[in-house]
Amino acid sequence: MLSAGIDKVYRDTILGHSLQGMDAHYISPSEEDLHHAMTIYTTWFDAQIQSVAQNVAQEVKKGLAEIG
Repeated sequence: MLSAGIDKVYRDTILGHSLQGMDAHYISPSEEDLHHAMTIYTTWFDAQIQSVAQNVAQEVKKGLAEIG
């Protein structure tokens, strides 16, 4: 279900898990799953860094324009 993209709330309900985190007991991600997850995360993280860098550059330009 996790690999299929089913949200945790729905997985717990479908599987009848009443305790939080019970699904973690059964999940054994493969090496490929972990690499895929890290690719998704690093892509997202890189985009966040790029966004911050762009915002900083814009603020610097704005500050320089006000000075000059």
